[in-house]
Amino acid sequence: MKISDRILELRRKKGISQEELADVLGVSRQAVSKWESEQSIPELDKVIQMSEYFGVTTDYLLKGIESAGQNEKGMKIGNAISVFAPYMVWLGLIVSCIIWYENQNAYAVMSGFIWIFGGCIIMRIAVLNGLADRKAMNRFLTVTAPAVCFFACSLVFNAVVNGFMAPYPPVETPIYKLLSFAAVWITATIALISFLRTRQD
Repeated sequence: MKISDRILELRRKKGISQEELADVLGVSRQAVSKWESEQSIPELDKVIQMSEYFGVTTDYLLKGIESAGQNEKGMKIGNAISVFAPYMVWLGLIVSCIIWYENQNAYAVMSGFIWIFGGCIIMRIAVLNGLADRKAMNRFLTVTAPAVCFFACSLVFNAVVNGFMAPYPPVETPIYKLLSFAAVWITATIALISFLRTRQD
């Protein structure tokens, strides 16, 4: 089976038309038609997009390599990553807050950023390598978006209002400012989840 056959098979299994696949990948319907009829081969970035969209590895798309053993092992790794990565993000926020509470130094912000960024990168790599499917990625986004937005909103809020960056608003902040912060945080969380899920689709 050639790459053209695998694209055609995956598209039909997904129950979508050439035009729908083209819209997802940001190409013309004619480009998808040419891939499936062996008139051309998709570029590497489109192969990566298709592997994410269809939930297969790039190796499978390019070479047809995907044994049952590899799939089972890959799914176990993917499941472990989809559980570990959100903990990593939330742990980053919590550790950052604890360090800031104790020391009020830049190390608190940096440590939080490293943990949060690391968790997001690990999950992204898992998706790119076909170890985690779209459902796992959506679950990750839903669980971690509040932590990511809280951290980011806190840094901006403190920089604007208090003149320094901290992972949470100071306790002595007036209630009306805290309510404004909460409203921005919730709005940012919903917007981020919606945006990233749209990108996934």
